[in-house]
Amino acid sequence: MDAVIKELPLALFTTLASVGIGAFVTMFVAIYVNKSMEASGVKQLDKLTAVPLAFCVLALICAFFHLASPMHAVNIVNTIGTSPMTNEIVAFCVFLVLAIVYWIVALTGGLSKHGPRVVFSGIVALAGLISCIMMGLAYALPAIPIWNSPWGTVQVLGAMLLGGTLLGGTILNMSVKETPLEGEADGRIRLLAMLGALVLVVGTAVLFGMGAGAKSAMINVAANTGTLIVPLILTIAFSIVAAITAFLGRGAKRTAWLACGTIVALIAIFLARGIFYGVQIGIGL
Repeated sequence: MDAVIKELPLALFTTLASVGIGAFVTMFVAIYVNKSMEASGVKQLDKLTAVPLAFCVLALICAFFHLASPMHAVNIVNTIGTSPMTNEIVAFCVFLVLAIVYWIVALTGGLSKHGPRVVFSGIVALAGLISCIMMGLAYALPAIPIWNSPWGTVQVLGAMLLGGTLLGGTILNMSVKETPLEGEADGRIRLLAMLGALVLVVGTAVLFGMGAGAKSAMINVAANTGTLIVPLILTIAFSIVAAITAFLGRGAKRTAWLACGTIVALIAIFLARGIFYGVQIGIGL
């Protein structure tokens, strides 16, 4: 578990960033399928877009604290293309800039028509998806066989779908108080939440299993795995509970359920990321 504590800034970064990105993906899906959203609801949605943006900005701040000297963060431009973690941060910054521009343009009324809003929100969602993939690939290091697999990326994508869908759903429902989000858009939110919980749990369980089966001359694998059993059980339980909240309540009560689900999902994702860092067993250890 020492590795978990050591990587706490990155655990917070990947948790908050994946949820913030997922909210933008969810908003794109809802905007795409819900062409009849009232102007007042769209205006409120644009204001509330500040919430997932705040998640992303806070995530970036957490990432800086992983550096030996946060004040030297600007030096990462010298390692673009050569360092996986630098590429991860750069991809995330590109997404964040696009998201901020989208937010500003939307607030100023530049996306009043459905077509341009779909296109721009789609570009932001795609940039976010690429950023999440880069988060997973950043840890694909040959020296750490468990990380050098697709399951880290799978886990991040599951986190994005579960937490992001619930946060996005909360914002969307707060934006349409008079005409609660229902029908096809709401069905997509429920589907994405279920899929996210499944992907997160499977990805985390596989990583745990790989850690339990690893061989090491210096690390007591059994003892290390033992410390991760409770976090694994809690990750599974919290993920299921979070997904269930996507099916509960109507109107204002539904918004409250989705907000609670977002909090539960954040806990599940943070625990899952802790397990990921906990199975950091290198070939030389």
